[in-house]
Amino acid sequence: MRRVFAVGIASAVVLAGAGIGVALERTHAQQAQGVTSAAASTSGVVQITFWNGHPSGALKKEMHALVDEFNATHPNIHVTVIDKYAQIQPVTAAMTAGDAPNVIMPHLDAAQQFAADGYLVNLTPYIDGPHGFTKAQLASFFYPSVWNGRAIDPGKQYILPFEENGHMVIFYNASLFQKAGIASPPKTWQQLGDDARRITALGKNIHGIAWTPSMEQFLTMVADNGGKIWASNSETRFALNNPQAVSTLSFLRDLVAKGDMILTQNYDYQLDFGTGNIGLLIESSAGWTYDVQSVGGKFPVKASPAPAGTSGRAYNYVDGDSLAILNTGTKAQQDAAWTFIRWLASPEQNAKWDEVANYLPIGPAAAQDLKPFYASHPDQAQAFTSPSTWLTDPAANATQYYAALTAMQTELLKALNGQETPQQAVANMNQVGNEYLSGQRRS
Repeated sequence: MRRVFAVGIASAVVLAGAGIGVALERTHAQQAQGVTSAAASTSGVVQITFWNGHPSGALKKEMHALVDEFNATHPNIHVTVIDKYAQIQPVTAAMTAGDAPNVIMPHLDAAQQFAADGYLVNLTPYIDGPHGFTKAQLASFFYPSVWNGRAIDPGKQYILPFEENGHMVIFYNASLFQKAGIASPPKTWQQLGDDARRITALGKNIHGIAWTPSMEQFLTMVADNGGKIWASNSETRFALNNPQAVSTLSFLRDLVAKGDMILTQNYDYQLDFGTGNIGLLIESSAGWTYDVQSVGGKFPVKASPAPAGTSGRAYNYVDGDSLAILNTGTKAQQDAAWTFIRWLASPEQNAKWDEVANYLPIGPAAAQDLKPFYASHPDQAQAFTSPSTWLTDPAANATQYYAALTAMQTELLKALNGQETPQQAVANMNQVGNEYLSGQRRS
């Protein structure tokens, strides 16, 4: 499925043909340092605050380490970290109260709402300015789908990419695979179903798969099987009511009905996997750390790229938080905020972040930096598939899209639990999804 997005700035057009072979430039640190030098020389150290969107665990620790490194290498700026999600309600309340931070990490739908409300600084002048990105840097720092997927307002760029979570990867219990006589992980969805049945046959408390149903993963499977998701490249209307979507849902329903796949809620599948009674997970790249932690060394955990469908292709659905500057504070603070987010989105910092978080590199330069890590951590490399196979959220319609997915998820669950036929569920998904996308329904 071809992905087409509006590009936020004129210079970003070069991304349409960008490839891995683009020369990797490393001048961003020196350039970014210059943005705030004038402001700092007249006002001393510029103080800014940053809401970190990962307020616990290893990711909190790594983010604090990155900010400490920034502060140590940028003496004219000091970033204070506040561990808090950039959700719509708290950001709106902070903007209203006049105590909002300078930098946040919003998800795409929240960012679109913030831009519509006038809360975000338009980054285009910074990006195109003397301390922004050259064309070569844009091409090496960001994959086209990653950059264009942040174009929430055509002609303006309000957010910088920071992280991409790959939602299609298989993590499996190597011990159960061995007991079931399975020599290698599945290469196709049909093989995955066969493997799940063989693992379930090992005992009454053992199941092949544990899965918390995900619309993003379901849509990816439909694409794998050659089904259409969108009516056109504008991605404003679903075309999901097709035989491939029905057959995909029938396949999943059959796994549930036969007990080869159990359905879970939220992250309960991680706990189930840790018991040793689950053969495999249909997971996201960022889940690796938590799944391994749940297992606690009781058995070997291995990873494999997600299987291919009947089309012969295996797509990967990617999304993640971005970096944005709120329209608050002084011009010097906004300049300092740009220096900070440009540094944080750089290949070196992105690679450091991905090693801990198991997110995917956002561009060719970070992918190059990650090669030694992936060589020594092959399981964590399995989620990083070719960016040409990446599916992303529709940037220009993100708010309605997420509301649509929530409503469509209800129909997905009904079919999986046998309350609707797959044909009925797919037709209902398509209808309710389009009602949200068109604005006929609102969340």
